[in-house]
Amino acid sequence: MNATQFIALIKQKAGVIILAGIFVAALSFLGAVVTQKNFKVSTDFLVVQNQNGPQDYYSLSKSAEYLGNVLSESIYSELFIDEVVKTQKVNQEFLPFDKKDRLKTWSRMINVKRNSQLGILSVEVLGNDQRETLAVAEGISEVLAKKSYLFRGSGQNIDVRVLSGPIAEKNPSFSIIILVILAGFIIGILVAFVWTYYSVSVAKIFFERTDYEAPGPKLT
Repeated sequence: MNATQFIALIKQKAGVIILAGIFVAALSFLGAVVTQKNFKVSTDFLVVQNQNGPQDYYSLSKSAEYLGNVLSESIYSELFIDEVVKTQKVNQEFLPFDKKDRLKTWSRMINVKRNSQLGILSVEVLGNDQRETLAVAEGISEVLAKKSYLFRGSGQNIDVRVLSGPIAEKNPSFSIIILVILAGFIIGILVAFVWTYYSVSVAKIFFERTDYEAPGPKLT
């Protein structure tokens, strides 16, 4: 199939291709709205390594980077969950009592992003109840700010400071929804393009082979 034939085919199937894009975009929108939690609370933290003795800036920055990585992973631990509950910001029954289910549910609620070079942690808490989600975020802030020593070695003088937040917003955000819809529309169009080209090419090959192999009267 040459370019002219392909363009003619696309024009002929334009309506179907656009409908496919709209259909996938609608599915993407539905998936984004149904599968996501209703609220998101974001807080940014700065991990600062205080100087103990004659240490150069590079050593301090690498130490802060390492500690930031340790803290970001510690947030997903059972010990961290227990400390959040101890802050009394949340009811201890907000998570399942079974340890495995407890950790699994917590990992779905929490999303930690880190900029290791700058020592910045961004913690997102997701939930369907705005008040509870905000309370969990405040509990995390308190543990990181006051009890970070539980998750690092002795003799390390660091501070964890809140840069911004907690900031509560609807989830998913309007910009994310637009991106999801656009991505779904583009994917739907691309899939329709490929399917149209493939189906026509296969049909053409089939008919060509049928014509070529069409048997005539056999002589016995």
